[in-house]
Amino acid sequence: MKRILDLKGAINLRELGGYKTTTGKQVKYKKLLRSGDISNLTPTTLDFLKDYGLKYVVDFRSMNEQKMWPDVESDFYKVYPDPVYPLKGNGEKLANILPQNYDSYLGMVYQTMVLDSHAQQSYSLLFQLLLKNDQPDQSVLFHCAAGKDRTGVGAILILKALQVDTETIVKDYLLTNLMYEDHATIDKILNDKHGNQTRNNMNMTKADIQSIESVFEAIKHYYGNFDNYLNNALGVDANDLKALRAIYLE
Repeated sequence: MKRILDLKGAINLRELGGYKTTTGKQVKYKKLLRSGDISNLTPTTLDFLKDYGLKYVVDFRSMNEQKMWPDVESDFYKVYPDPVYPLKGNGEKLANILPQNYDSYLGMVYQTMVLDSHAQQSYSLLFQLLLKNDQPDQSVLFHCAAGKDRTGVGAILILKALQVDTETIVKDYLLTNLMYEDHATIDKILNDKHGNQTRNNMNMTKADIQSIESVFEAIKHYYGNFDNYLNNALGVDANDLKALRAIYLE
């Protein structure tokens, strides 16, 4: 099955199934989709997503982005507004305390996201919906504008929770850079000339390995290990993890 789904009206739409875990299992196909903007889905693409079993759409974009470029609505899935930005917690303050990798602009941004109490609430809702998606032949799509940063952090958290190894998580994250070869699309859709400059800078910056390393460094520094982060920051406990892996692994 294809990893990158080149469907009209969708940006950076990708399948997360098929990735191997450190326990010998693999992520099920047709359960998890990550994406960028889906405000221009065509009828043909909608037919594909219906056959795919799409049930839940989680929109990480700001309320302003959602208002300007609303997701296409349909009768077979429900859209859940779940804005990561604007951040309202103390994530930036906590991130500033950490040693900084000045070679990675996104590293600091991602550390702020995973440590910010508002963004943690957003990712907590994502996991709640993932746990709700427990029926066969039903799937979740989560997205932002580019499908790289807010979505990228979401994918990192999901794959890590499913015990996918770090090397594979990095490879999945870096697939976004293939999209950046299409400069016209990037400039037209992702560079919001009237929007938040930080968000624009994120959208227009290519993915790099140091960004993911920064996420794990921040989590280790403040929470000790990843399971503690899931439990204390996102409210995902050991029983939730067991259920999550039963739903998404085979």
